[in-house]
Amino acid sequence: MRNIYEIKYLKRSATKYRNHVGVSFFVVLKGKAMIPVKDVSTFYEEGDTFIVKHNECYKLDVREGNIVVQIHFYKSLIETMVPELLCNHSHVTTQSEMIPLRNQLIYLCSLYLTQENDRNFKIMKQIIAILEIYKGQLHIDNEDSSNMYKDVNPIIEEIRNYIHEHYNERITINTFTNKYRLSESYFSKMFKEQLGVNFKDYLTDIRLLNSIYDLIHTCEKIIDISEKHGFYNVSAYIHAFKLYYGVTPKKYRNMIQNKNAQFERQNFFNEVDNERNLTLEEIKFYLRKFKQKYTKTLCIYA
Repeated sequence: MRNIYEIKYLKRSATKYRNHVGVSFFVVLKGKAMIPVKDVSTFYEEGDTFIVKHNECYKLDVREGNIVVQIHFYKSLIETMVPELLCNHSHVTTQSEMIPLRNQLIYLCSLYLTQENDRNFKIMKQIIAILEIYKGQLHIDNEDSSNMYKDVNPIIEEIRNYIHEHYNERITINTFTNKYRLSESYFSKMFKEQLGVNFKDYLTDIRLLNSIYDLIHTCEKIIDISEKHGFYNVSAYIHAFKLYYGVTPKKYRNMIQNKNAQFERQNFFNEVDNERNLTLEEIKFYLRKFKQKYTKTLCIYA
């Protein structure tokens, strides 16, 4: 079942926002986790479930010694089975409403560990069950659903990925018009038609999103943060930030840090990307422990 789904047990610190492709379900198996989506950071406790939708920009931070399992469904699977999940939608937000979905996700993790002859068949049935539960909890935006089958131009997709990886470097519209031999007017029109925003605003938004993480979780100076995230001077950064978020970076930092002062932000990693590779025995142990505490009716295979 390659390129359909993937299961990871991880602790990760992302230094950059990622543009998510497909749908990922996360369950906190041990401890706590935090996920910033756009400019909003949400904290999750052990037993909680959260979801990253298609085309969302996000990071994931898991404190040392804590474990989150990520069950990722690839875009190819979603397109085939439940294409409406690729459009804008809202879903249930209370953890009590997420319990049925969480239990099915944990059961999928347990199936993945089995060596039975019909393992793949059972996994596929379980994936379908998960998608059906999730679909039943959704509210589809009708205005957006009419465009949900619209494919992104391969050139724009490539440019978008490049921006997410190199946003802090010197990038201008000519970076791409020269490379792809396009006129500025044609490129600008195509970019806005595909992504719904002009090139300059998209690049600025990605730079601001990434700078917010450092505002909240580091003590770096504003001027250093601005340079680190691609702004040519601190005045341009402050102006853009206030234009997008209504307050200066300094005021935003004070507001958020005061609000979340009780959370041990210093225990989060924010230097390099890293992923913890758990042994099979560790995975079995944590799944079994989670099942005993939260999902007593599920069978976790040894």
